[in-house]
Amino acid sequence: MLKDIQQKKMVGFGVAMIPHEMGDKESPAFWDCYFINMKNEPIRDLLITSKGYGFIRGEERRSSTLRYFYPLLEGQMAVRIETLGEELFRLTNEFWVSFTCGGYMFDKRFLFVEGSLDTAHLTPVPVVGKRGVLIQ
Repeated sequence: MLKDIQQKKMVGFGVAMIPHEMGDKESPAFWDCYFINMKNEPIRDLLITSKGYGFIRGEERRSSTLRYFYPLLEGQMAVRIETLGEELFRLTNEFWVSFTCGGYMFDKRFLFVEGSLDTAHLTPVPVVGKRGVLIQ
């Protein structure tokens, strides 16, 4: 029965967008996306699906759907998923993450909505040691 299935929250994990060095530019042209394991225990069978969607100048746009698989990610580690160019900043960028940890399967959707990739929203990102936009 559904009421018998144990529901656990995904705590101690996150997805972060970290801008490249800006140099003399006003804003970064590229951001790196990381999945971060902030726990001390490893995770297994990490599957990440990413895509972008939304409207640009009134026209519907969608990016390709990309999939990534990592058999093992140790505790207190991060893995770079992909790099986004500025043309994708105006879309909602979705990262669907599934993995197992401690004998339990976790599954969560992380959304970076239009306008969230802005240097005004930067905070310290644990494990990576840089400033970025973090969703937990």
